[in-house]
Formats: sequence, C-alpha cells, structure tokens
Amino acid sequence: MLWLLVQQDLRQRFTGNVLGAAWAVLAPLLQLLVFALVFVHIFKARVPGLDERGYVAFLALGMWPWFAFSEAVARGATALTDSAGLLGKVAVSTWLVVAARVISAFIVHGVGFVLVAVLLTVWQGQVSLGWWPLTLPAWIGMFALALALAQIGAICNVFARDTQQILNYLLTAWMFLTPILYARSLVPAMFEPWMQINPMAGLIAAIRDPLLWREAGAVFPFASLIVAAVALLLAWAMHRRFRPHVREFL
Repeated sequence: MLWLLVQQDLRQRFTGNVLGAAWAVLAPLLQLLVFALVFVHIFKARVPGLDERGYVAFLALGMWPWFAFSEAVARGATALTDSAGLLGKVAVSTWLVVAARVISAFIVHGVGFVLVAVLLTVWQGQVSLGWWPLTLPAWIGMFALALALAQIGAICNVFARDTQQILNYLLTAWMFLTPILYARSLVPAMFEPWMQINPMAGLIAAIRDPLLWREAGAVFPFASLIVAAVALLLAWAMHRRFRPHVREFL
C-alpha cells in the first residue's frame, strides 16, 4: 500500500508537465543558480578555504538536502487534507498517506543530489564521492525528522487549516538559521546555543563535510539523531491519539 501511494504521488506531481519528472531536478537547480548568482557575484559571499567555485559546491551540498527535507515536511503536512476523498472511502492508514509524500520528496531530491554531486566531482573535482557512505546516517536522521514533523503537521492541519501557512514561514526562517548559505564558523557567538540545539545544523554538516572537506569528524551527529528519534516517537503517539478523530474532521 505504501509503495502504491508513493507511485501515485509521483505520477500526480508530474502529470501534465511538458518536461515531466525533469522538473524535479531543474526547479531546485534554477533556485540554486539564483542563490549562487546573488551570494557569489552580488553579496560576494565566501567560505573560509574555498574560492567562488568552491562556494557553489558548498551551497549545492547544503541546499539539496534542505530541499528534500523542507518539501517533505511541507507536502506531508497537507497530505491528509488533500487526500480527504480517499480517506473517506478507503480504510488506509493516515500514517502511510503522509509517509508516502515524505518518501517521494526524498526520492526526487535524492536523485537530484546524486546527479549534482557527480556533476561537481567531474566539473571541479572538489567533491569526493568516496566519502558518500559516511553521509547515510545523516540522510536517515533527516528522513526520520522530516517524517515526524510531517506527521505532526498533517494532524495539526486537519484541525487548524492555517497550519500550512505557518509552517511555510517557519521552514523559511529555519533555512536561514541553519548553516546552509554560510559556514558555521561565521556565526556570531550569541547564536551558538541555537546551533547546538538545531538538529538540521548537525545533519547538513554530516552530509556536506565528508564530501567537500573529506572530514569524518561530523559524520555521525549523535545529538541530531536523538532529536529525530524523539520527534518520531512523539509523532507516533499523536498519530495513535488522534487517529479516531481525523476522518471525522476531514
């Protein structure tokens, strides 16, 4: 059932588009080019130890995981309200409906991330794909955190439909408060406590650092994985608590 829901979501996303599934890579790539143009050539943003081309790689390796995470949370939060007709006719688990959207987002942007990493390796040689296996724990933690937040958001959106609007603003703020566009070493000391409790800071670093810096120090972000596990348990508890009432409010 889960795989059928994932397939259905992927078909619905690209049905009617002239370029079809190519937009899954083109849209984030265009957004990345805009960020690179603005931050590299206008703001003259740099990361210690990297030139202009190195900063583009730094930006890409941080933005693509964020694309997967933010889209999974945002689209997962509307999964139940968007599937109200299906849930009213078919006895399918609401957990699976949300999980399908999270999985499809990570499939799409995961493929895009691999393509971009290969392109950066061929073009610049700064990305080392040999360190790829060390990023898997961070990807798993990011998926678990996205699934948890999507499940919580989906339940809240059933009872308060403006949850999606609030969530979009929160995700935008979260992106700028995470070391994606800038190096963590440039963060003022007053914001360091936030970096310590921000799970995405550790997860992004654990994906980007091995590939770009060939450093294994931040490969296994224990604190971020613990936060993801706790969030997932909380989401499961909310799912069990509100499961009998979700279909009534839909």
